[in-house]
Parts: sequence; structure tokens; C-alpha cells
Amino acid sequence: MDFFDLEAPENNETDNLVWLGHLSPDSDTIGSAIAAAELFGGEPRRAGELNQETAFVMNYCGAELPKMISKVEGQRVGLVDFNQKTQLHKDIANNDIVAIIDHHAIQDQPITFNTAMSIDIRPWGSAATILADRFEKMGKEPSKATACVMLAGILSDTLIFESPTTCPQDKPFAEKLAKLAGVEDLYAFGLAMMEAKSDLADVSTYDVLKGDFKHYQINGKKVGYGVAETLLPDQLIARQAEFLEEMKGEKAKQDLDFIFFAIVDTKNKMSHVVIYSDAEAELAAQAYGEVAVNNLMTLPGLISRKKQLMPVIQEALSA
Repeated sequence: MDFFDLEAPENNETDNLVWLGHLSPDSDTIGSAIAAAELFGGEPRRAGELNQETAFVMNYCGAELPKMISKVEGQRVGLVDFNQKTQLHKDIANNDIVAIIDHHAIQDQPITFNTAMSIDIRPWGSAATILADRFEKMGKEPSKATACVMLAGILSDTLIFESPTTCPQDKPFAEKLAKLAGVEDLYAFGLAMMEAKSDLADVSTYDVLKGDFKHYQINGKKVGYGVAETLLPDQLIARQAEFLEEMKGEKAKQDLDFIFFAIVDTKNKMSHVVIYSDAEAELAAQAYGEVAVNNLMTLPGLISRKKQLMPVIQEALSA
């Protein structure tokens, strides 16, 4: 067989096959890469350094850290948790890619192909949920460690089922994975993950900015949007001047038209968006209907970049 088939993995060639997520590897992208490798064959890889939460998850679950991706002759790559060129590692060429498993919309700058591709994109809360469904439908059970990192992916991306991106499939699969992983209280596990993510006092301002940073290209405009989800928002708001300085450098380095950084208060369900300049202030005012005060815009009820923060920016730039 000269193509990769998600529906018949027993027929696939898995030599030099790796599974890879986006450039800012979070719990869902790492857990999904590990799960896909266990289910379909091949090995998991990562495209960057782990954030605080994901490092905690790997230790808690006793999972082996995927190696960093590198350019290998004849490699075949399955992508998880993204479908945009702006989030693809530089060592991966289009003709390396054999499959995509994702839960994000196909928006500007999607990865495209000259031939038909095996793709599974669903409007579910996490890529890990999709993989949990595939394990079940194929009559297989993930190992204990893999079930644990998949559970973490669901809890992280759905903010323990509080995010507006949560779908009806997420919680049932999380409960099944918790049993397989030996996690007695998945809510306590999720809270421990959030606490690990929240304590950023010893993390450099640049690393916080880039810890969950995604690039978008919308109507010819380049947008960078970083997010830090935390139970301790005041700790980051106090570093606003430092964030503005790092955003200045990042905007220039990446040749961005707009750059945003959202401090997401997961406890009080609101975001504090750091506004770099007048250009960002004007776009944010158009998108969110709010006014920035001292380079900060507070958005009650908005906590999801995927479903709330970015779609209105895209809409404003597409008008």
C-alpha cells in the first residue's frame, strides 16, 4: 500500500513513521502524538520544549518524553492537533506528511496536498478525545501511561470541561481513560495540572509569551497570539511591561502585523489581553467591542483562543 490509511492501520508501512504536533507542544499535542504512535505504529516526536503543565503531566504519568523532531531521509509524518502551515516544524516537508488527526477548524494557511490524504478532523474538545474514540472502535486499549497522557490532553484543552470548546464526547472518554490510567479523581488531576501551569514566577517572560503561541495568516495579515492559562493572573499582569518589551522583539523578528498575548484567568473565567500598540488596540476594539486601558483589555467570559478570542479577530481582519 502506497498511502497511509487511518481505517486499516494493519496495512500501513510504519518504517520511519513519526507523529508530531504543533510548535508549542502542550498536553494535548504531546499526549496525542504518544497515543497515535501506540495505536498506528511509529514513534512520537515533539516540535519544541514542554510547558510547565506538560512537563508535570509526563512525570505524573510516567510517560517517556518524545524526542525532538529532526530531518530524516525518507521520514513519514502523521500530524496531530493542528493543520496549519504556520504551526509546522521547519524540518517537515509537505511530501513527508501522510495523515492528520485534529480538532481545529481549517482556516487560513492550511496544509494542502497534491493527492488525497487520510485526515480525521472533528469538532471535539481535544485531539486526544478523537484518538480515544479510535482506540475504542479498533477494539484496543492504550497502555496505562498513554491513557494518562490522553486524559491530560482532554482535561487541558477543555479546562476540565469548562471551556466552550468542550463537546459531549470529552467527559465520557476522559472517565474511561481515568480508569485505565488508575487516576481516581480526574478533577483533582486536572486541578494539579492547572496549578503546575499557573506558577510561572521562575519562568522567563519570553518563555511565558512563547509557551503557547500560535501564528495565523488572515487576509494577507500575519497575526501572533500567545496565551497563558493560569490560576494566578495577577502574577503575570504585574509583568505587563516585560511582556510588552518581549512582544516588541517578537513582532519584529516574526514580521507580524499584529501581536497579542492573553492572560487567561481560569478560576474567574476571563482574559486580560496585553495590547502592544495602537494597531492592536484598534483591531481588538473592533473584534471585542472593548477599550484597552494602559495597554490591557479585560474580557469577562472569554477564555478560549480557539473558539472565542481568535475567531472575532479573524472576522475583523476579513471584513
